[in-house]
Amino acid sequence: MTEPLRRLDADAYVALGAGLLEAAQDGSAGLAACVVEPAALVLGSAQPEADARPGIPVARRGTGGGAVFCDAGTLLVDLAVPAGHPLAPEDVTDAYRPVGEAIRDALQGLGVGCRTVDVAEARAMSDARRAAARRACWAGISPYEVVLDDGRKLVGLAQRRRRGAVLHQIAVPVTTPPARVAEHLVGGDELAGELAATAMLAAAAGCGSATPAGLWDVLGGPLARLAAG
Repeated sequence: MTEPLRRLDADAYVALGAGLLEAAQDGSAGLAACVVEPAALVLGSAQPEADARPGIPVARRGTGGGAVFCDAGTLLVDLAVPAGHPLAPEDVTDAYRPVGEAIRDALQGLGVGCRTVDVAEARAMSDARRAAARRACWAGISPYEVVLDDGRKLVGLAQRRRRGAVLHQIAVPVTTPPARVAEHLVGGDELAGELAATAMLAAAAGCGSATPAGLWDVLGGPLARLAAG
């Protein structure tokens, strides 16, 4: 049975992933999903705190990239596996493939027209978009993330590795536009062009009534099977 969706503050969300990764280093796979309440800005591991505007809780995750706006409308999933697991190959890019494809297949089952980003497409990203992604994760694309058929980013993926164990982190903006991150970043208006190429699930065809809990009901099973190896 898939674990129920949790409601956590930002610090507890960060601690959840860290705890799953620690358990994975000891040989145990783990999977959990949450939404963040109250809303918070979660910075990337090396991102300067000066990027955050005052007025919102701020936390720092262990994975890299730029900031993500997390709230009750964004589904966050942490999946951790030990060394030697099929989701923990030495090639970081290859590790993303089954995760992205499982999410793509589940979303397509809901009638969402979407695809995964191929490696060549991600590598062709412009320097301007790469720079923007260092400030806001949603501004860029990485291999095997999920985008709508028109290219707008719908699912973000990240990884953290320790002693061969891997923490996969997944973010899906269900009812919150991912571009809202710009409201909480110093100079966020400068990222408007790159963040325009993003989408929330509730705006996708056939998903107007989607909720994070409902999406977790759909994704939990496929991701649990991946975690089981």
